[in-house]
Amino acid sequence: MKKEKDNLFLFIRYSIFFCISLSVITLDSSGTLDMLKLVAYLLIYIVNAQLRMYFFMKYRIYTILSILFEILIIYLLYSSFGGFTFIYFFVSIIDASIMLENIEAAVISLILYAAVFLISLKPDYSALERYVYINVIFNTLVVAGFSSLGRYIKSQRDRKIEAQKLYDKIKVSEDRLKDAYGRLESYSSTVEEITILKERNRISREIHDTVGHTLSTLIIQLQAVPYLWKSNPDEAENMIKDMVDYTKNGLEDVRRAVRELTPLAFDNSSGIFLLKELMINFEKHSKVKIKFNISNKLHYDLNSDQSFVLYRVFQESFSNSLRHGQATEININMSFSEEEIYVHMRDNGNCKKDMKKGFGLTNMEKRIVFIGGIFSYINHENKGFEINISIPRNKNIAKLQEDSDGGDKDNYSR
Repeated sequence: MKKEKDNLFLFIRYSIFFCISLSVITLDSSGTLDMLKLVAYLLIYIVNAQLRMYFFMKYRIYTILSILFEILIIYLLYSSFGGFTFIYFFVSIIDASIMLENIEAAVISLILYAAVFLISLKPDYSALERYVYINVIFNTLVVAGFSSLGRYIKSQRDRKIEAQKLYDKIKVSEDRLKDAYGRLESYSSTVEEITILKERNRISREIHDTVGHTLSTLIIQLQAVPYLWKSNPDEAENMIKDMVDYTKNGLEDVRRAVRELTPLAFDNSSGIFLLKELMINFEKHSKVKIKFNISNKLHYDLNSDQSFVLYRVFQESFSNSLRHGQATEININMSFSEEEIYVHMRDNGNCKKDMKKGFGLTNMEKRIVFIGGIFSYINHENKGFEINISIPRNKNIAKLQEDSDGGDKDNYSR
């Protein structure tokens, strides 16, 4: 498209050059036209105009000097061969409007108009000598029209240049966002794999410490029973009773392990530590700055349910801040009282006014409500996104599941 418009502009310029030559030759009535002189002046005129277009455009001082020099060439052409005044000045007026800034373009246009005005006072044709004012008015309108056309072309060109620059910036931002999103996905996948590995290690330790220990002890005692029964049946019978009691205790240990089998990452004593670890890892992989502050630091422990829910909420919130708001900074304040835990999060992202509540926010709210908490958010249009969370200190998911007759377990499966 740009090439087609450049070709059209060149066609207009060359057409003007042709019209100047044609008007001089057609309107010559003396028959004494000096073709060599005409060709020389026209070549100088054309070469100057083309140099201005291809080489001087980047240097305003050269552009101005070229236009002023063109006024001299036009004067020589007009005084020697006549022709239509407005045709001579078409190219220079358009170039001044397009190539120069507003003030410079206005000054040069006034100089060009002054030249047109002075030439119009002395028309080359006797038929116009009686109507000088008409000639002046006509050429004035032509100059004004050419100037307006030039400014319009310049404004359109500037808009397209700005649009292209904006597109390039958006493209760069999009590429950066895709890169950040890729790193975030990689990070999320890595965290999930690490969590699974930790859970496997946790299960293996529980099995070793409960079932393994119980069974190995029973095997040793069972192997001794036949020999003891032959020598001392009463003692063998007591040993069997002890093994039954020991087996019951082992079974109770297994049940306890199953009941309390939660990922090591969400043990009571390490909830805050794992949240901090999540923030550090997210900062490392996303380059988003996270500022974390805890007030009322006495007894700021979290039970396993609270740790799990907050961990998932933080993950989703960080992801939303990066993907949807393109945030570069996230501020988190957490405070503890005897009755509740309060969390305030705010980023510096650029959320739109018409943002709709999607799956991520809905799922975060459900998680918080599921452990008896309150979840709310505020969209500060283009000035950040805010999340407020309040969680009761002593409630847990297991108790609420019993109270709510099952609840929505799928959304909170670990």
